[in-house]
Amino acid sequence: LGDTDVMLGARSRLRCRGLAACRRARRTAVPGSATSTTGVPTAPWLGGRRNYHVAVVGSGPSAFYTTKYLFKLADKGEIKRPMKIDMFERLPTPFGLVRFGVAPDHPEVKNVITDFTDVAQNDGFRFFGNVEVGERLPLALLRQSYDAVVVCTGAAGDRSLGLPGEELSGVVGAPPLVKWYNSHPDYTGLEFPSPGAAAAVVGQGNVALDVARILARSPEAMRETDIDVDALERIAQWQRDGLRTIHVIGRRGFVQAAFTNKELRELGSYDDVLAVVDPAELELSMNAASEAELATSRIKKRSREILEKMAANFADKDTTSKRVVWVRFLSSPTEVLPDAGGSSVGGLRLVRTQLQGEAGQQVAVPTGATEDVPCGLIVRSVGFGLTPLPGLPVDERGRVSHKQGRVKDADGLYVSGWLKRGPTGVIAANIPDAQETSQRLYADLVNRGEHSGADTSAVEAQVEASGARRVSFADWRKIEAEEFRLGAAQGRPAVKLKDV
Repeated sequence: LGDTDVMLGARSRLRCRGLAACRRARRTAVPGSATSTTGVPTAPWLGGRRNYHVAVVGSGPSAFYTTKYLFKLADKGEIKRPMKIDMFERLPTPFGLVRFGVAPDHPEVKNVITDFTDVAQNDGFRFFGNVEVGERLPLALLRQSYDAVVVCTGAAGDRSLGLPGEELSGVVGAPPLVKWYNSHPDYTGLEFPSPGAAAAVVGQGNVALDVARILARSPEAMRETDIDVDALERIAQWQRDGLRTIHVIGRRGFVQAAFTNKELRELGSYDDVLAVVDPAELELSMNAASEAELATSRIKKRSREILEKMAANFADKDTTSKRVVWVRFLSSPTEVLPDAGGSSVGGLRLVRTQLQGEAGQQVAVPTGATEDVPCGLIVRSVGFGLTPLPGLPVDERGRVSHKQGRVKDADGLYVSGWLKRGPTGVIAANIPDAQETSQRLYADLVNRGEHSGADTSAVEAQVEASGARRVSFADWRKIEAEEFRLGAAQGRPAVKLKDV
């Protein structure tokens, strides 16, 4: 890596230590001025120059987009408004779910990293990698030290199914599984029992299809990606041991499923994977209310065409030599069944459902008919769980109450991304979200007073005193270059370093 203080072997999860007690932030809210077409008050261009200093917690898409638009706001107009932004990231590596959540065989989705890298070249930008904001570096200290703080920590958890037997070995959430095969340092030690002949993925969003595809694709094809080497070998061993079928299970019909046509179509594009759907389930999905929903959606009409092609493959599922991805509808899990030993997964009990209700408001109602699906691995992919930062005000549901990104009753504190709107949407959905938060924040800064009140010396001193090795963005570029070098030597785009 060259002459840098980033050293291989030092754990990436170093935490800041020995943080002194900090005073409460004292801020005075000033009402906004005129209102823009987005509903956010616009900032009056007052005389003088302000060196605004903002902290951004997190380094995923919402963090970089918010940073990008804050810099743009500060640079527009005849009078330039100097802006400095410090970005804090728990890990030594930036980009959050772009690095650890995007499927390895979807490199085009990661092209946004180029845009984010350009943002980081701004003279006013500093990256504090390997510095965790939380217990040892309280959010309150950042609020005291900066003109404003934007929290963009996303949703790192996953949601439970709440089923009997869910505690058995072999039940795993999609978020940790995805991070495992994407070389996230917190998940490198995950252990799973062999799934045997079948695995089940519960959920029908894009993440569920990603997981099914990664489990089904050939190791030879996946070696051309940046998938984690150890995870790839483990999945390859499962396939050698007989993993043949991956069930993708949804409780409602295909019209209500959350996956996109691109992801669905991709399942049928591989020579060694057979995507199938039961024609009877397609037919049962189409009650009058679903027909009404379908009539107003060109996207779902295309989904039907793709699924009908998969339904034509259904008769071949038991005789094909390919691995099978079986997309199932109108089936709801009710119990995780144990294997003969009693400690690991042996199967998943499903109950047949039927759709009831008006178009756009249909719910899946159990019919009482059940089916036991043998499988040794169950992946729940029913959404991400929000993980608010310690010190961030949340309501009784664990949500952050805000208006246009400004946190309620917490002057100078803002949110953006999944923490703001909930864990939904693709990467690009963060753009309008970040624009709104950055506009609200910048208007508040301009209206607050003539000069910046930021003094970050206490934060910098505490980071240094903690003994943690701060990783700058220049340091990250050296890590990135080493990952590219290792990848090139193996004929791969990159080999992610898990210990830096």
